[in-house]
Amino acid sequence: MSRAKFFEIETSRLRLRRFKDEDLNNFYKYRSNPDVAIYQGWEKYTVEQASDFIEKQISAAMNIPDSWVQVAIENKKSGGLIGDIGVHTLTEPNQVEIGFTLEPEFQNKGYATEALKALLAYLFNELNKEKIIAIAIEQNTSSIKLIKKLGFKQVETIENSYFKGRYVTDIIFELSKSEWNDLGDDL
Repeated sequence: MSRAKFFEIETSRLRLRRFKDEDLNNFYKYRSNPDVAIYQGWEKYTVEQASDFIEKQISAAMNIPDSWVQVAIENKKSGGLIGDIGVHTLTEPNQVEIGFTLEPEFQNKGYATEALKALLAYLFNELNKEKIIAIAIEQNTSSIKLIKKLGFKQVETIENSYFKGRYVTDIIFELSKSEWNDLGDDL
């Protein structure tokens, strides 16, 4: 998929878009923050890792089975990157997994909700996905609260998942297209 065909979505405060070189400083800032990394798949993040990541995301294609693409979350007021949403196109037909990361300064202010609602609408309505999955460890109560607020239902609990040197419980959530449509303006 060409760079031009990557979607861009605007909400009242945000722009969801492809990553660009200018995102490096902000991306590194929040990805290297231990408070952000606590529930993520990385321990430490270097400037080199951030640069390599952005370089790959600049040309990454959406909707390729068994691939991840990160969607940049830009604050329209400042023009700066404040977070990202991972979209994992699964090998199962019409299903994706999502994950999200937000700069702590912008947490608990509705930005993640706004970004995810816009992305869910895109995934269901434009890419015609039938099911979206989100996974969180049980200690990540803020993410679990947000996932439930968006209408996701808990479907499975996996005990004794090994994560960062300890055993945790993963909670798996799902949201179907019909459930999303039924929510309508209730979100």
